[in-house]
Amino acid sequence: MKINSFKIKNYRRLANVSLVLGDQKTILVGANNSGKTSCIGALHTFLVRPENLRVRDISKKNWRSIIGIGKEFEQGPLSKIDLEVISAHFEALLPSLDVSIHAVSSEAYRAREILPDLEWKGGDLAVRITYEPDNISALYEEYTKAREVVKDHKAISLWPKNLFDFIEKGRNFSKYFKQSHHIISANCKAPAGLVQPLSSSALRKLIRVDVISEQRGLGNEDGGHQTGPYSEKQRLNKLLRDYYERFLNPDDFPEIGDLEVLQKQQEMEDGFTKRLGQQFASPLLELEEMGYPGIGGNPRVEIAAKISGTDALQRSSSVRYRFDKDDDDTLPESYLGLGYQNLIYLTFRLMEFRDRWMRVGKSMSSDEDLTEQIEPIHLVLVEEPEVNLHAQVQRVFVAKASETLRKHPNLGKSSEYQTQIVVSTHSSHIINDVDFKDLRYFRRSSKSDAVKMDHSVVENMSELFTNAGDEMKFVRKHLKLTHCDIFFADGVIFVEGTAERILIPEFIQRQFNELSKRYLSILEVSGAHTHKYRALIEKLGVITLVVTDLDSVGSDGKKCFPKREDNQSTNNDTLKSWHPCKTLVDDLIDIPKSDREKVDIHAPVFVAYQRPSLLGKVEILTRTFEDALLLENWDNIFFKKARDGIEAKSTPINEAIFQFVQGLSKGDFAFDCLLFLAEKDENYLSPPGYIREGLEWIEGKLSPTS
Repeated sequence: MKINSFKIKNYRRLANVSLVLGDQKTILVGANNSGKTSCIGALHTFLVRPENLRVRDISKKNWRSIIGIGKEFEQGPLSKIDLEVISAHFEALLPSLDVSIHAVSSEAYRAREILPDLEWKGGDLAVRITYEPDNISALYEEYTKAREVVKDHKAISLWPKNLFDFIEKGRNFSKYFKQSHHIISANCKAPAGLVQPLSSSALRKLIRVDVISEQRGLGNEDGGHQTGPYSEKQRLNKLLRDYYERFLNPDDFPEIGDLEVLQKQQEMEDGFTKRLGQQFASPLLELEEMGYPGIGGNPRVEIAAKISGTDALQRSSSVRYRFDKDDDDTLPESYLGLGYQNLIYLTFRLMEFRDRWMRVGKSMSSDEDLTEQIEPIHLVLVEEPEVNLHAQVQRVFVAKASETLRKHPNLGKSSEYQTQIVVSTHSSHIINDVDFKDLRYFRRSSKSDAVKMDHSVVENMSELFTNAGDEMKFVRKHLKLTHCDIFFADGVIFVEGTAERILIPEFIQRQFNELSKRYLSILEVSGAHTHKYRALIEKLGVITLVVTDLDSVGSDGKKCFPKREDNQSTNNDTLKSWHPCKTLVDDLIDIPKSDREKVDIHAPVFVAYQRPSLLGKVEILTRTFEDALLLENWDNIFFKKARDGIEAKSTPINEAIFQFVQGLSKGDFAFDCLLFLAEKDENYLSPPGYIREGLEWIEGKLSPTS
């Protein structure tokens, strides 16, 4: 048995998304504020803490509709039928979660409570969890009564301003709304009337949910300063104390091996109790002089010691670190780096989740639900495990976490119990070591509307990387050998070579202030291969600038300096097969700026390549970044020696520039540029015109909308 997918509606940014789960692991990726945390929060709220839902968890697009319902209330009076219609409308605005589970026929005894009918012979099962008005009449009456008091006081803002404001106050949401569970019929893709009511406990018998949130607060003292519904603010000693109390405490159902420990513990308690009696004799005598215990059978105060292993783990000094087993010197927990603390913390939490699920140790005897079957599915949600972890640990974390969660005799490779881990991350190191088919990409806007949408879309990367063709195999290999930050970027810039990769960040920092504030992924891919990223870019829907070269060749197929009306072609596969899908140099150099932007339902893409430039009054066509940079910075001191050599030649200027660039070592040229810029703050190089156009385009796309 396993979870196929979750479908989330009307929860924060997740207005209508489907999250398909992998058999073992699912990795949530995406730019900041794209909905990953909302997804973890939604699953935790629906499956574990239904009371945590608040009115502001409802998708923002529905807020005005809720306010509109309040206006209907105020216009009353409303009949019972009117209120039933409004209740149905309200339910459609509230968050819901569809859970799809796959089971085989032999597991019918486990899934019996969620079977749609007696004819079920194995396959997919579905449960819908919704929120709905618990008593629409009470909401109507109490809201209108509250509004009656304040509605005429327009000079001052008083609560409630509207129905949304009314529901938001205190515990009003949980007072007027409740969570409900229903079985969705196998042949029902929708709606109302084709679902069967279900007990909320039915799903919990099938799915055990454990969460590690990003709010771990390592390095802080224990306390109740929790900032979220599943905050993890606690020190390691508290974690170990809780683990001991649940799984190892000999006080609970002692075994043979515990008896000696308990005997020693009791001897210590007796001795400590005797000493405490002597120490407290005087204070207790003073208490008697104040009239207590007095008459009437009041109990007398005594002090007795109670010692347990939990007490030994109470203080932060109970956890310490020893660097040499033969050395008595140790360090307290707070002295160790946060990375190690986080790794130890994560490991113990995963062990605790597994052992509680499998009823390990003392929990076998102490758990109240011993009579209940072990849940066949263990869903573990982990937010941003990379916090403070070393890059190498990040790379292996997901694999090691999966191993830890399955390290039990009843688990391993057995299919009787299924573990599914969902990890949200911003770490390119983590996804570098996982299969890309396990990635789920959260896009925070529609593909065609840049960044102005307030809802998210989830893309299933398994559709691209399962049985990948040659192009996607290249993309997967190239990303893993370079950097996987394309999955977290606001925008992507593909560049042709080393010089562009080094200098474009410099151009952005000096001349494109708004763009410098955005998270950009700059990938170096030659023009012969950039087009292979097309399918991935269209899947991600990410704003993309391709900086590439004209790469002119003559009719003989050999490199040449570009000329008009010379039957020249481009040797650049990106220009030929991605955009603008033209081959002749004459066609390419005359394309207006607007036609170099590819706007469709997939992703906004701008392809920037060399354009005609003027040197004096002479039009010069350039072929690559290096000759375009030279021409743009013709009077710059950095190019004085090159300029003198070019001007001394008898050949036409465009041909002389071409010959100069052909003699360059492009890697050395790139670092010479970098050294020049590093020498003095006033040293600069201007971007060639085509690159400036491209950077202006992507800056405009990534600028906040009004």
